[in-house]
Order: sequence, then C-alpha cells, then structure tokens
Amino acid sequence: MTKIEQTQVLIAGGGPVGLFAALCAAKRGLDVIVIERSFRGTPRGHTTLLHPSSMRLLAELGLAPLMLRSGQLIEQLQLRVNSEALVLNLPFPAVAITQAVLEEALLQVMRKEEIDLRAPCEVTALTQLEQHVEVRVARREQVTGIVPHGERWEVADSSAIHARFVIGADGRASHVRQSLGIRAGTNAIERYAMFEFPSDHPPDPELVISGQLSHFITPLVGQRARGSFELDSAATATADLSLLAALLGERAPQQAAPRELHWSGIVDFEPAIAEAFGRGRVWLAGDAAHTASPLGVTSMNRGLSEAWQLVEAMAAVSAGKHQLAVLEQLGSAQRWDWLRTLASDAHFELLPHAPGWLSGPAQRVVSALPASGPDLEDLLAQLGLARPSLV
Repeated sequence: MTKIEQTQVLIAGGGPVGLFAALCAAKRGLDVIVIERSFRGTPRGHTTLLHPSSMRLLAELGLAPLMLRSGQLIEQLQLRVNSEALVLNLPFPAVAITQAVLEEALLQVMRKEEIDLRAPCEVTALTQLEQHVEVRVARREQVTGIVPHGERWEVADSSAIHARFVIGADGRASHVRQSLGIRAGTNAIERYAMFEFPSDHPPDPELVISGQLSHFITPLVGQRARGSFELDSAATATADLSLLAALLGERAPQQAAPRELHWSGIVDFEPAIAEAFGRGRVWLAGDAAHTASPLGVTSMNRGLSEAWQLVEAMAAVSAGKHQLAVLEQLGSAQRWDWLRTLASDAHFELLPHAPGWLSGPAQRVVSALPASGPDLEDLLAQLGLARPSLV
C-alpha cells in the first residue's frame, strides 16, 4: 500500500499567489506542499502591477528591494474620463514589473526555505474529513515522439496527501473550486489588445475611460511602455503595429506610435466571482475566487492579501487559538469586500467634493485602480467616492 503523506498546508497552483501563500506558511512554521500543473514559466510580455499593499507584504519576505530595482515605480496616476481629467497620488508607490521576475524571486526564496514544490502535478480530487482533507494528486509526464495536434501529457502515477488545510490558487479554471461544487458567475467577456513597445519618452501612468471602453498605459523599465486597450467584444483584430498606431491616435495622441513591438496579443477576460470563497478546510485565493478587469491587476493583488490572511488564520487554528469557524468568517469577509467594491452591480456615492462626471463610470474607475485595501480607501477619498452598497 502506498504511504499516505501528511502536510499541514497543501497549495494548488504555482503562480504568484500560490508561491506567496507557500512562503507565508513556511514563515509561520507550517509544513507546506505546492502542487503545480505545468510550471513552465510565465509567457513573454506578461507584465504585472504590484499594488502598494502587495509591496508591503513582499517587504516582509525581504523582496521589496529587488522589486524596486527591477520594476518601474508608479507614484501618480493620470485619470481621464472622456474630456475630464485629474491626477491621483498613490499613498505608497506601486511597481510595474515583469511577472517572470516576480515569480523567479518567489521561487528563489522557496528554494532557500526548501519548500516542497511538485510539478507537473495536479490535484484530481478532494475529500474533506473531520481533521484533514484527503487530496489525490496525479503526476503527469509528456508523451514523447510524434503527437498529433501538438503536445500531450499523460498521468504517470498518483498519490494521496492528507492536509490539514488546502488553498486553491489554481486560477480561473480552478479545479479546487470545481471539486467543492462552487460555481463562479461570470459577466460578459471583455476583450483587450495588449502591447509592450519601446518608448524614448516613457509615458506617465494613465488610466483612460472613453465611452464604453477603457485603457491603461504605464511606463516600464528600460525605456519601454505597456498599453492595454479594451476592445469591442465583437471586434476581430490582430495586435500589430497598425492596430497600436490606430489605438494611440484615437485614445492617446500624446504618445508617439512606436516603430516596433516587443510583445503583443489579444486576450479575452471573463470577470467573475465565486458564490463562496471556500468551505471547511479548503479555501480559494486570487483568480480561483474572482477575476476582474486586467487593467489594475486587482485579482492577483487581492489574491496575495487573501493568501496571507488565510495562512494567518490557518496557523491560528493549528495552534489552537481559534476554531475552524474563523475561516468561514474570513472567507465571507473577503467575498463581501470584493462584492461591495468590484462587483458589476456595486454603486458608489459621490461626496460633495467629487467631480460630477464620476457618477456614471465610478465602478469602472475603481476596478482599474492600482490599489487595494487601505490604499484604495485613500484613492476613494481623493476621488470623493464613498464605499458602496449593493443593490
């Protein structure tokens, strides 16, 4: 009979949220295993935006100096809504950085801490028992030789792990969420054209809402810039130089059109929120629980905070300081905070000093801001927006 392994925390997903959760658990002295389905690196051009709250969390792992050296600081944000504009001051800098740099930094600390990372493996089944979760894990191997229709992977073997807690950080198609029978309601698909290009005069960070479409332009290190442009969901286009030139000419005429591209692509997003963020000993963080507009990279940044909070609560339960019900309370609070700020039906009250032109696009503006937690409250105060209620 195959020996059943034991661990205190099992994390499904080896992206930034899963890796960060593992480091938080190790820092708390918890045994942890990370299961990642592919772990073959972040695609070229995949840039992320670290909110001030995320930078503070990374500082506790000693990673803030590397992020600051490798990324572009963002201290102000130009907000334009149709013909109106204002400047927002971030209470603490955000950082635009390549996601591969972030993941490699997290991996280096994990190697130093000798955290158990297993890939390519996937969680295939979860069974919640009174004192633990039985997790079935399959190890996958790539089929060699000629394979029609591209590469193929097959299960090489499977095993069982008994974990006191499970964190599902396995993305929008989360198998952990599906195993719990939790649905994720989705809104209409949003389509974006994304470009990374050279810029002799890097632009100031700018969030623009023009009619029903939005875009975000931010400088990157090395005289580069990143532009993410929302398109009509029915539009068919190729993310080439001609499209970028047309988008810049129409929406950002102050930014000169480049003569080359470093990276580009058309990406579809489905804003969604799970009907629950977990149950019992199994909880979700990041895209497994919710997705939003990619402009402010809100889902990943909130995922980092959620992971930290979950690990803190799990450590307290393990130490006998809290009952298991604390996880239910935390999950409910995290979901409620997401709903009242980022759900499509969230409404904001304009305070007396708020510009009147914010009344229509307030929710779209907030969902794309590079801030979360207390820093978001600071920006809401600058905008003159009160925390919303749901209707």
